[in-house]
Amino acid sequence: MKILVAVPTGETIEPECFKAIYDLDPAGHELMFDYVRGYDVAESRNQIVEKALACDSDYILFVDSDTIIPANTLELMFEEPVADVCLGVCPRKNTKEGKTAIIKAGTRGFSDGSYFYNELPDEKVQVKGGGFACALVSTELLRTMGKPWFRYAVYEDGSILSEDFFFCNNANFAHALIMADFRVRCGHLARYFQYE
Repeated sequence: MKILVAVPTGETIEPECFKAIYDLDPAGHELMFDYVRGYDVAESRNQIVEKALACDSDYILFVDSDTIIPANTLELMFEEPVADVCLGVCPRKNTKEGKTAIIKAGTRGFSDGSYFYNELPDEKVQVKGGGFACALVSTELLRTMGKPWFRYAVYEDGSILSEDFFFCNNANFAHALIMADFRVRCGHLARYFQYE
């Protein structure tokens, strides 16, 4: 399979992030690397999708610029069942208690229902959605979804749905299989909590 490993970044890629991508085991796949810099994250992700479709990639592995992915990420994510979207697990922004950005299946919205590190299963589980700090996405799914794939949704009450949750919400409407592989435990450099 042809996989575009891509980093959406406003400024730079942290050296530890790039080293983790460099050390990534391709697990028999053809890997390409790219990044988009200088736009908001939603627009960067949309440009990455355009690149992946133009070069006929089978999947995109999104990696945030401050995320450290395990070397066996692809090997684990491609174990059966293979999902349309497979998420690695990272600490959520501004948390000191190990809250993740992975939302449990059956949860009504995206503001509640997060997994915490102290309750993670050691397997791949179907979920409602989650953050895209480490996310493998099928380009077949992307071709069936309408543009924009990513955007921030602002509601009348002032609440905001992030670009990755926006994508997951639409992927759910498209009946996509979204899973989190809780064996893919990533470090986040700009977070209070790091997975050991």
